[in-house]
Amino acid sequence: MSEDFIDVVIVGSGPTGSAYARIIRRDWPEARILMVEAGPQILPQTGAHLDNIADLKERAALEVQAQGGDRTPRIPMSKEEWEARRAGGFDASQLRRSGLFIANESDPAENLFAGFSAANVGGMGTKWSTGTPTPSQVERVPFIPADELAAAITVAEGLLGTNKNPHPDDQTAIAMREKLGAVFNPGRSSDRFVQPMPLAVTPGPNGLRYHGTDVVLGPMVDEPAESFQILAETACRRVVYEGSRVTGVELAHPGQDDTWFVAAGTVIVACDALHSPQLLHASGIRPQALGRYLNDHFIISQMAEMHSDVPMQAMSWIPPTNDFPFTVTIHPTSFTSITRPDGFTGQPVGMGVFCPADLNPDNRVTFDDSKRDWMGLPAISIQWRESEGDKARQDYAKQTARKIAEIIGRPAPGFATIVQPVGSSLHYQGTVRMGEKDDGTSVCDRNSRVWGFDNLYVAGNGVIPTVTATNPTLYSVALATFGARQIAREGRQRQAA
Repeated sequence: MSEDFIDVVIVGSGPTGSAYARIIRRDWPEARILMVEAGPQILPQTGAHLDNIADLKERAALEVQAQGGDRTPRIPMSKEEWEARRAGGFDASQLRRSGLFIANESDPAENLFAGFSAANVGGMGTKWSTGTPTPSQVERVPFIPADELAAAITVAEGLLGTNKNPHPDDQTAIAMREKLGAVFNPGRSSDRFVQPMPLAVTPGPNGLRYHGTDVVLGPMVDEPAESFQILAETACRRVVYEGSRVTGVELAHPGQDDTWFVAAGTVIVACDALHSPQLLHASGIRPQALGRYLNDHFIISQMAEMHSDVPMQAMSWIPPTNDFPFTVTIHPTSFTSITRPDGFTGQPVGMGVFCPADLNPDNRVTFDDSKRDWMGLPAISIQWRESEGDKARQDYAKQTARKIAEIIGRPAPGFATIVQPVGSSLHYQGTVRMGEKDDGTSVCDRNSRVWGFDNLYVAGNGVIPTVTATNPTLYSVALATFGARQIAREGRQRQAA
């Protein structure tokens, strides 16, 4: 693809950037689209999911390549750290998540924000859990008509390739869900009953094939470069604009000073909730809400012991409702040789209770213009503090986790109910949030167009403005379809004129 003029430049190659590309291509077939990715192409298949690689050593080596500027292999958890975690204490392995880690306190056990960002073609689409549960009504954007958002969610399910019941014959999981349903289903609508976790997967004779952005992009991965191209190992240093119109992007190879300019009709910043505001800040685009309202749900982890003669394979889901604020995921897990405690004779079952956090404009991403990261952009820091309401909900979530464990079998002996550091879900939101009007509390409108600009959009979990407890990928892809349709519509109108 030549560097003269591109109809649409997408910065970031994750699920929402890929969704923009696919919907724009559907509605505007002639559009020339360029996708920019700071990280490398780590797999032969564009944007494929790493979990499809059976060889764990090979997978781990590729994950290191997706860590951006920090490609230090992760040190495994030690026995001492594992025992500390089992006992409910803080273990230092939580500070060794591969990739970007940001903490704002000298005491890492207090107000730690554990952030991570993938940098590779496919973004987090190469690493995500593939969970695609639908957000509850209270989690949805209130100023988007309900029928429009429901239709967008259906489109997003198609883009991601959601399977509502990947293990339909798992009798152990079915029996467990029946027991849980007897307690949690009364008073719920049928779509919010205890159910299989929807996953973006394709079942096959050798197990599940996990969907990455290769599935979202579909046939676009085989298009000629003149029509669609992904520039790997290319950082966007700046979005260039004149007045209310973006004119293009300034690009560079990470670690190099030389830059080049690509003229663009529209630019979509689809990095992530940490790096999208970073790029806007570096570009001098700094609305009052930029980087603020950083939000994530806490994860309360509980190990349960189930007694069943048949191993469970399926993941299950207790959805949130207006009266039940948590998303609960229940899944089979396993022990290593050093971790099974005495007296534990049944199946280990893992559980994560996603617990929502209060919105706070002072929980935010900040940037240091005097320091540069590996991409040559202002260094990121996090300001985060949990509220008293957050602490109360965590206590309620712990009680809920233990109650569920009792229904499944019993809380696993020797395992405490623990709260993972906020950020561990990798579901952070709100930093480029959408709003109903430009009143200083949002960055973009309901179609994700940045306030004050005609042709600049943002994408990703960062646009979500509400308090959530649900895995957000399906939600953020659904929101991306509104902006993509608008870009395609306006592009066709310009061509016709």
